[in-house]
Amino acid sequence: MVKVVSFALISIAAAISTVAALDPVGQFKRLGACPTLGCVFPPDRAEFIAGAHFDVRVEVHAENDAKPNTNYSLTIQKVSKHAKALDFSKWSKVKPNAQESWDFTYNKDAAAYWKTMEGDKNAATPVHVASTAWRKVQIKEPGTYKVILKYNNGKTTEAIWTVNPVTKRKAKNVILFIGDGMTTAMITAARLISQPHISGKYQKHLNMDKFPVLGHIMTHSLDSLITDSANSASAYNTGHKSSAGALGVYPDSSKTPFDDPRQELIAELLRRRSKKNGGAGGVGIVTTAEVQDATPAAVYAHTRDRDQKSTIVDQMIHGANPVVADVILGGGGKYFHSKIGGKSLNGTDYYAAYSKERGYKVVNDRTQLLKYKGKDPLLGIFHSTNMDVWLDRNVYKNNLLLSASDPTGATEKPALDQPNLDEMVVKGLEVLDKRHRKEGWFMMAEAASVDKMMHPLDYDRALADLLELDKSIGKTKEWLKKNKLDKDTLILVTADHAHSFDVYGSVDTQYFNSFSDDSEGELEKKNSIGTYENSGWPSYVDANGDGFPDEWKVRYTLAAGTAAFPSHREDFQISINGTRVPAVYQSSSHHHYKVYEANPKDDPHGINKPGTMSVNEQVGVHSLQDVPIFASGPGSHLFAGIQDNTEIFHKIAEVLGLGEQA
Repeated sequence: MVKVVSFALISIAAAISTVAALDPVGQFKRLGACPTLGCVFPPDRAEFIAGAHFDVRVEVHAENDAKPNTNYSLTIQKVSKHAKALDFSKWSKVKPNAQESWDFTYNKDAAAYWKTMEGDKNAATPVHVASTAWRKVQIKEPGTYKVILKYNNGKTTEAIWTVNPVTKRKAKNVILFIGDGMTTAMITAARLISQPHISGKYQKHLNMDKFPVLGHIMTHSLDSLITDSANSASAYNTGHKSSAGALGVYPDSSKTPFDDPRQELIAELLRRRSKKNGGAGGVGIVTTAEVQDATPAAVYAHTRDRDQKSTIVDQMIHGANPVVADVILGGGGKYFHSKIGGKSLNGTDYYAAYSKERGYKVVNDRTQLLKYKGKDPLLGIFHSTNMDVWLDRNVYKNNLLLSASDPTGATEKPALDQPNLDEMVVKGLEVLDKRHRKEGWFMMAEAASVDKMMHPLDYDRALADLLELDKSIGKTKEWLKKNKLDKDTLILVTADHAHSFDVYGSVDTQYFNSFSDDSEGELEKKNSIGTYENSGWPSYVDANGDGFPDEWKVRYTLAAGTAAFPSHREDFQISINGTRVPAVYQSSSHHHYKVYEANPKDDPHGINKPGTMSVNEQVGVHSLQDVPIFASGPGSHLFAGIQDNTEIFHKIAEVLGLGEQA
């Protein structure tokens, strides 16, 4: 018996190894996860939870003047000793869509890309495509499967798919906190400016410091080193990697952003969970960004283009098997109406549509939010775009007057009554508990502007929003304990990707500001940066114990920066008049694409920092490093150690008992 089992395992391993092909090198590609002229989506090494719905697409490509051979086939077989390859349509019992064809172009390398950017219409390579799609496929039997596309008279593309079994449910509820762009270095810096310390030892810690389980997450995209928020958040919600800008799909090469092969989301699985596993559960979405922005939209949307925000609003209530979340709180009001500044789909009043068609209670300011005590689903939209950051909502309130941010579009007035993240989270929990205490629920809560402020190098605003996230975590734990849900709820705190931020010392800004702005003065200004033994403690103090520094304009600040930034000026001091704009468009450039240079109005008395990226980048970009994940509650042990971002979905699905097994 042992020999038979060993032989079977060896056979499976051999079958898998024959398929394996390392990711192709280079910066440009014809289509993500498709290194050959034959494409299979989901691609090699995709993982599924048993019973989850997903779409399949194959594409056959031909470049330049060649035409694709439309005579191709797709087979599937379970990797075992006696399994046979079967026609995919017959095996899946899903009728494919009619064969499609289209054309697209791509740049083979950097030389072709920049020639295209300069207007050379012949630099890009044309591609002709033949394609077939199968929609809403299910595999209910766990195991390993080999999928083979045969095309172009004998060529093959093979993929191994793994279907994971459904396990016993471990928790009733899951809260996924996301500090967008948050890294260990940022958490360290936030702790430094907010927590008291004596003899180099912290006397208090952040709320996330107290979690019993710590792990790290690898964040690579399907086809690139560096991820964006869309496909990284999509990995958390589907268990599949994707490409930049994609939500809940594998990007294909067709023109439309809404026909790409989909994967079923946690929220969709939770909504159709079987009665055997506890029945359909609740879904909550809380963010300080637009509710159509990448991270919140990854909970409920399917598109390869994260910028299709008007349609994303529609997908929540009108999409195929729409999520229709119980709680939706954040910004993005302009996509709900067609009034002043409105950009809603076809001019639709989505506030009315959500209310009349799906029974939502609609609130548009903090006062209305906190007064709501009902059980109806709750839609709270508090800003026309992204909500203002914590520092401007709570400290530099005059900055709120700088924009017409009324979420209803009824006036050109600013939104002055915006809730904080902890208030939105707790109110969301109240509604979810009233609607789904028996069945359980999933909430995603995002501190979006950790990322949105790191991009323009506004580190103070980013760290303040990280501290707001930490306060929200503390308030959440208090609420769960008070309502006797703490032992039934898994809490996760993580990021979707990283920024290359770090602290390398401290700065005496009084000494920094005492010198002139000429070249000799700039040299002396750099001497205000203390490193190693001269990296003394900064001046931030939290005397009132609210978790935030009492003063943000202090003498001794952090010497901080990132590895990826545009040309800019830096004075290491808070921008009290609003978010930084580090670089501006160079109108005198002879290039066909935009070129950015240091903004002379931003930190005008700072030191010059030449950019480290291509000149068409206006702000800093994401970085490679792993991000931390903190876990507490039932199933938290699953999240210890190093893991891929797709594993987060599978572990949440395991904890909630999602999926459907044969």
